[in-house]
Amino acid sequence: MTSTRTFWALFTVLTAIAAHLCYILFVPSQQFQTKLDTILAENGINKLTLAVPGTAAASIAEYPGELTYALCLFDLSTGPLRINARVPDQYWALEVYNTRGGTIYTLNDQQAPRKQFSLYLYDDDPDPEAIVNAANSVGSSINSITILTGTQTGIVVIRSAAANRLEAARSAEALQNTSCSLASS
Repeated sequence: MTSTRTFWALFTVLTAIAAHLCYILFVPSQQFQTKLDTILAENGINKLTLAVPGTAAASIAEYPGELTYALCLFDLSTGPLRINARVPDQYWALEVYNTRGGTIYTLNDQQAPRKQFSLYLYDDDPDPEAIVNAANSVGSSINSITILTGTQTGIVVIRSAAANRLEAARSAEALQNTSCSLASS
């Protein structure tokens, strides 16, 4: 009798652990992918979208009242992506994620104290000549950043401070002057 109770108690505990592991390993990435699919259907690919309330892009916003968000879903299957970023003179951060929500790259105002730069995303090792051409196209390699993503699809999220009206206006203006497109176009 005791061994039967022990078996069922152990079985219950192991089943609970297995269910919990399945949930934490698969559900978050699936929820993130569902958000990306909704944003893609609403806004398209390889173009910057401001995350305004009432849009699918706003579902990415963690702190919608304090930060202004812009995002660009990307597909590198037809070539590298170029982001010409103009950032305000206040807090900002840029993150590149894969479609499972894993972080590929991050950059913020403390790491790159400049008002504008170009970011190039490649899915694998680019031709060295392509990197030189990309740097020359923006006038200076100092303002050009190349990232090897290791994936063809993902999302770039740019956020900037918007705690008061002045910060919100600066953030919105800077993000509206930021572009996201294929590097060849």
